[in-house]
Amino acid sequence: MRIAMLATSRHPIAEPYAGGQESHTALIARELRRQGHFVRLYGVEGTDEKLVDEVVPYAGRPPLSHLGDRDPERPELGFLADLAAFTGAMVDVLARDDVDIVHNQSLHFLPLALTPAMRAPVVTTLHTPPFPWMELGIALADPSAFYVCVSEANARGWTTLPTPPRVILNGVEDDGLGEGAGGDDLVWMGRLTPEKGTDLAIRAARRAGRRLRIVGPVSNPGWFEEVVAPELGDDVVHVGHLAHTDLMGVVRECAAALVTPRWDEPFGLVAAEAAASGTPVVALDRGGLREFLTAQMGVLVDPEGDDDVVAGRMAEAVDRAVGLSRREVRAQALADLGSEQMTARYVELYEDLVHERSAGRDR
Repeated sequence: MRIAMLATSRHPIAEPYAGGQESHTALIARELRRQGHFVRLYGVEGTDEKLVDEVVPYAGRPPLSHLGDRDPERPELGFLADLAAFTGAMVDVLARDDVDIVHNQSLHFLPLALTPAMRAPVVTTLHTPPFPWMELGIALADPSAFYVCVSEANARGWTTLPTPPRVILNGVEDDGLGEGAGGDDLVWMGRLTPEKGTDLAIRAARRAGRRLRIVGPVSNPGWFEEVVAPELGDDVVHVGHLAHTDLMGVVRECAAALVTPRWDEPFGLVAAEAAASGTPVVALDRGGLREFLTAQMGVLVDPEGDDDVVAGRMAEAVDRAVGLSRREVRAQALADLGSEQMTARYVELYEDLVHERSAGRDR
């Protein structure tokens, strides 16, 4: 099949990935290509061209005149940049006749609003809870537009969809490096922002009497300097933002991974990736995590209560998680969440939609 994939316009699809949405887009694009499909990826300048057959860079925001820039009703520059990116991309998609399916991973309203003009079927993966701009796009979309949610928990929030979405859990790749030997340290990975709960992981690690390694980009510098930086020292280390192979190297050296969302994670990719490396997970039972984090992969912890209470529960769960077989943790994660199975489910959906579109044209 020939697939046009629309990535986010905020970050390039390149390592080190900015977050789970970028990591997922890279994984499915790479796996589709490995399975013999042609993938054209629309993405920010700097997107890794080795991932796919063709990368089409998003257009940048054009310069504004002096008066235009000072217009009191001027939209935010980020909004204008997104609009320029997706307008250019959709013009390119509409001008081509060599696409079987469009897979929208962008979370922007414009690809949905233009679905009535598209020859090819459109699948949109909803990586987040609903927000107004996407709901506008859904309201304007062609009735044939199809939606995928990354968990049942996330799907329940999208009440404005015209039809129920299909749920396809995110996947993880087998890098062939085994389960790793583990160690005494704990690891926390992700974007360093308040909703990810890095500070809660620090409390839990100290209650457990273990050193914590933090891996990820500082996405909220003000909060990081105020809340996390003062806690850094011999027992809490910020390793930095690492490419995936280096990240998994750190994870494999640790006894367990802490996952501490202060919000309902639509999926929780860091937990899946840790388990796929053989490192058991201690995670707050929020959002989509319970849909894949089984007792064979880790321990889910009640998130209710103040930070001291929750950190205490997580600390108590560490010993239980560390007692799991790392080999079995990894085997279970890959059996349930392997990238081949995830991609096969998407390809099955693509084929169904292409067949339905073709049958409709015949009628």
